[in-house]
Amino acid sequence: MPPRLSYSLKDQAATETNAGMEVHREYSVQRDGRWQLLASPLTLKRGELVRVDVYLSLPAARHFVVVDDPVPGGLEPVNRDLATASTVDADATEFQAAGGSFWSSIRTGASTAIALWSFYHRELKAEAARFYADYLPAGHYHLSYGAQAMAEGQFSASPTKAEEVYDPDVYGKGLPAQVAVGHE
Repeated sequence: MPPRLSYSLKDQAATETNAGMEVHREYSVQRDGRWQLLASPLTLKRGELVRVDVYLSLPAARHFVVVDDPVPGGLEPVNRDLATASTVDADATEFQAAGGSFWSSIRTGASTAIALWSFYHRELKAEAARFYADYLPAGHYHLSYGAQAMAEGQFSASPTKAEEVYDPDVYGKGLPAQVAVGHE
């Protein structure tokens, strides 16, 4: 088998890819009692709660879809399924749209059908958050999870990718982001 070469473009050269699916990711941080939308490069303080919102738009029905959102180093997903997870932190990251959010642009129009229940399984791991669906009708979908800034440093967030598992030519890829976590 010939050797493979993989590489990652610098953030400035990266573009979103829509090959039958459109995917968009946003980070929000809770400050002064409200959610504030962050732009790349994200600047966080250690201990802050972050909400990650992933929006998926499908022009046609799709089968066996997986959405893979790599978690940047320095952040740790808050998994309420674990007994050791803070329910206070998990509850605090429940969805409330931040000002200027992508949510505002997809809420307008009669064809908007946000369906959280279409994704039957969610995996929150240190390296990625993954969401799975057997069938998704055409429409707009919103997926969300909470994370906490745990380690200081400069980190990269690889692009979010959505794809049809048995037809990998149908996919969407978002943009990468840079994350800086500083001292409290």
